[in-house]
Amino acid sequence: MKKSKNLKRIGAVMLSLVLAVSTVFTTTAVSEKKVSAQAEIKNKKQLQRWALATKLLSDGEKYFDQTKADNKISDKTAAIYTAIEYIWNEDGNTVPVNVFCDSVKNYFAGCDFNAEKLAAIGENNYFEYKSGDSNVTLKTMQAGGGTQECTYIGEKEHTDGSKTMYGVWTDPDSAPGDPETPYYVALDIAENGQMTAYRKLKDGSQLNVDIYKFNENGDYVVSYTTASGKAFIPDEEEADFSYNIQIIDKEKSETPIQFEDRTLEGNSFNLNLESEDTSIVDIDYDRIIAKDKKGTTNIKYNIRSAESGNVIYSGSIPSTVYSISIDEENYYGIYLLPGESRQVTANIEGYNGPVSYQWTSAECKIDNQLGKTCKITVPSKEGNPTIFVQAFTDDGEWIGEKKEEITVADCKLSFSYRKFVGDHSEAASGDTLKVGEAYWFSLDGASFAWDYGNGNRNDSKRQTFYTMDFELNGKHLIATDTEKNLSNDELSLSIGAGGGFPNRIIKPKKAGTLTITGTIYRNGQFFRDFKKSYKVEGNTPSPTPVNKPTKPAKVTVKKTTLKSAKNAKGKKLVVKWKKNTAGNGYQIQYSTSKKFAKGNKTKTISKNKTTSYTIKKLKKKKTYYVRIRTYKKVSEKTYYSEWSSVKKVKIKK
Repeated sequence: MKKSKNLKRIGAVMLSLVLAVSTVFTTTAVSEKKVSAQAEIKNKKQLQRWALATKLLSDGEKYFDQTKADNKISDKTAAIYTAIEYIWNEDGNTVPVNVFCDSVKNYFAGCDFNAEKLAAIGENNYFEYKSGDSNVTLKTMQAGGGTQECTYIGEKEHTDGSKTMYGVWTDPDSAPGDPETPYYVALDIAENGQMTAYRKLKDGSQLNVDIYKFNENGDYVVSYTTASGKAFIPDEEEADFSYNIQIIDKEKSETPIQFEDRTLEGNSFNLNLESEDTSIVDIDYDRIIAKDKKGTTNIKYNIRSAESGNVIYSGSIPSTVYSISIDEENYYGIYLLPGESRQVTANIEGYNGPVSYQWTSAECKIDNQLGKTCKITVPSKEGNPTIFVQAFTDDGEWIGEKKEEITVADCKLSFSYRKFVGDHSEAASGDTLKVGEAYWFSLDGASFAWDYGNGNRNDSKRQTFYTMDFELNGKHLIATDTEKNLSNDELSLSIGAGGGFPNRIIKPKKAGTLTITGTIYRNGQFFRDFKKSYKVEGNTPSPTPVNKPTKPAKVTVKKTTLKSAKNAKGKKLVVKWKKNTAGNGYQIQYSTSKKFAKGNKTKTISKNKTTSYTIKKLKKKKTYYVRIRTYKKVSEKTYYSEWSSVKKVKIKK
């Protein structure tokens, strides 16, 4: 099985090509018009007109090269093309014969043309001329049947001052019953503007498409597209669709000539994207929006002529929206002691085929690097090493990667506490407490993530992570991570900072010796404990009524950074922010009022790991203002951070 060692892979794939039909012309006589100078023909029009002329002529002269003696343009083809140019440019219905012959020579390099050669051409559908006449009489062109359309791609300038124009269309000489296949042509132009050659490219020019990740500046980061033409997109990610046309013209360049969509789009081509299942992937013009729902859908594309609307290229990319996790059941992350080892497992959701994995880390030792499960050994010092896992299909194609930051801590336990003063708490120290006073005790060194191995927090069979045993005068109150308020005749306990590290707010009711024992469990088994005693003394009665509830601590909550707010298709607003685990969750507020003076609406996000939210059912053409803040629950009270900066978004679609 092929395995890549690259963390990132850039790729694009050539897909099937489909060309469309344009218009051909028939001819009749025209009315008298004043003759003007030969019109200047450049770039797109010059290629398109010559290409169409080759279809009108049907005399076997499809291509020419004036630099080759046996492959020059015929007098008839050169004269008819010149007549067509006059007709297109509406320069009248007659042209002086000497002017017409000069025009032929001006259009085509090395073309020795005169009135005798003009007369020898005889009757045709584009002009009339007899020997001895002073003028060439032109005919007109009217829309008629259908033929293929040559679409201008772009041009390349050469060091000698010449240039080459490139176009694409279907082969007019395909055998009956055979499918028409696209092919590429080149029109060589000398420095003085004369056409020197019209060539069919012999080598494999192609269309390349790519779905890729970009940063906030719109810069290319990494491709999501494999060499076989599949795309793997992380869930809730936004990607861009791009394409380019790669021209292989060995006569003019040693390397392929590439034309990017940013130069093609709107000039020659228009792009259209469509998702077969918008619940997996949604489309916003050329932007691909992966949803939370995992699975596979086809992203169809067609690239049309900007002038005719005909489809030139079309295809589809099977696109899988997926997520990769490391030890998914471990809600709080991976915490290990210095030098400790453990097994970690990779999981993928959304892709159902065979998967292989490759593990890497610059800081950790890894055993079984190519397994779904591997053994990691962290450094012998505290820190935050990172491990990576890459996922591959059974064909060795890169799906994606996941990184996980590990916390390496020595878990040295100790107690610290804060004393409540009025409506806030202050750092305090010492071994003496007062009856009737409230204190906020924490078991330091025992991070909440130490519940590794004790089960998912939502699992009913989850093991206890910690206990805090408060003993006063022989009576015990034992707090666990179930976060319940407790009380007896000696002491009352209330919840501190909910859902996190071991902590409780205590209030002694009687004097005596308070002994606190903090115990940490791992894998459902005793791991480590710490014990400390405090003297509780009587206290001068407070003027505050005894039954007045203790005011909670003044809690400062870290502000959340609002990264972006963008309009999405369907009158939606996608809000993204930087993860803030200092609180329990977030509040998103949006309004049509710049100062949030009226009509405010608020959405609450209950998980602090969430970093995006889509607001729906907004009003089109309305401008909305968005901000976010963090909330944290302490002792059954909710505290909020300051609001973030405000993002302004107009709903256009």
